[in-house]
Amino acid sequence: MPSGDRHARDLIWGRTSDALRDLNRRRVLRAIMVSPSTQVNLAKFTNLSQATVSGIVQELQRDNLIVVDGNDNERGKKVSLSNVRGVAIGVEVSYDTVTVAARRVDGDVDRVVVDWSGRGAEHGSQAWMRECVQLIGEVVRRTGLDETDIVAIGLGIPAAVDPRTSTISQVAWALDWERGMDPGARLQEHFPGVPVIMDNEANYAAYGEYLYGAGRGTETMLFVKSSTSVSAGLIIRGLIYRGRHGLASEIGHLVMDPNGVVCQCGNRGCLETAVGGARLVEQVRRAYVGYRVDLPNSLANIVERAKSGDLLCRRVLQDAGRNIGIALSRTCNLLNPEKVFIGGELGRAVELVIEPAVQTMRLHSLGGMFNYLAPMTVEASELGLKAGAQGALAYALTVHHIRPN
Repeated sequence: MPSGDRHARDLIWGRTSDALRDLNRRRVLRAIMVSPSTQVNLAKFTNLSQATVSGIVQELQRDNLIVVDGNDNERGKKVSLSNVRGVAIGVEVSYDTVTVAARRVDGDVDRVVVDWSGRGAEHGSQAWMRECVQLIGEVVRRTGLDETDIVAIGLGIPAAVDPRTSTISQVAWALDWERGMDPGARLQEHFPGVPVIMDNEANYAAYGEYLYGAGRGTETMLFVKSSTSVSAGLIIRGLIYRGRHGLASEIGHLVMDPNGVVCQCGNRGCLETAVGGARLVEQVRRAYVGYRVDLPNSLANIVERAKSGDLLCRRVLQDAGRNIGIALSRTCNLLNPEKVFIGGELGRAVELVIEPAVQTMRLHSLGGMFNYLAPMTVEASELGLKAGAQGALAYALTVHHIRPN
């Protein structure tokens, strides 16, 4: 470690004093690592008074841990780290991919290194874990640091995670996981001493969009992630809403047709059986039976064909948008969010999905959502397929850790 550099992991969760002043100091440091910002914004993010944040910032300046620059207004100046060494990691494990993001905690939030593998949860735990460990090592090296500099790892998985125990509370039977399992603990075995914070992948995607994407500043927002599966994350005043068992916002399992196709969750006619990636691929391939064409084998293929003008693929995606619109109208009548974002693979075809979704929502939602002051909006995810990994990276930094003995 270069002379004068302090390790970020020791600063934010090493054993020091449990005095309120020290706890608040670590809280402010974590907030700066999540996103260098003004003192006003740091106070909002940490829920500390501006006077408390101002005092801590002055103390951190004296300790040569931060730099403050910007305009002449002291509280409007940007606060960022200096002489602090560390890299934060975010991992999103989807059914068919693993995405890993890395960012130095002393750098700008847009300087994120991202890599991915096509071997996700459906390939088995050994396969995705191996890919994950390898990708983490590669992206860390691309930041100019090494694995000893990892501060924390956020792990997003395609399963519900109990917020009280950090273990799986509901999982697709197609995966080799069980209730009560803790994949985060297995990942931590490869990175001893590094905390691994696990949550549902859609929750992390929502958090990433809220912090770094088009959701900045929203009071309530819903992020719908539609790829192989369909899930959602809900942010209320900067906090992820998970429900008692981590099952909140499971929009993919809203029942659309009680007599419909059996879903992997055991129910019939869930939204996922209508717009999940496998279902959309099945629709296209069935329509092309008997024709000499290359049949799509993934939702990504359908999206690309639709963008290239394939009328069949365009219609399938538009119909998916209408079905999502029905599910969103029910959800939004309960939650009345400020913004709704569409992400995942379907988020790459928003020009085909959002318009029919909104038209359907207008038919089935309360009129005031669209016809009142500051109407609700439905938008494409700004972060796209990187939202989950970036959200996981950020959230892992916000948690107060205690170094194990």
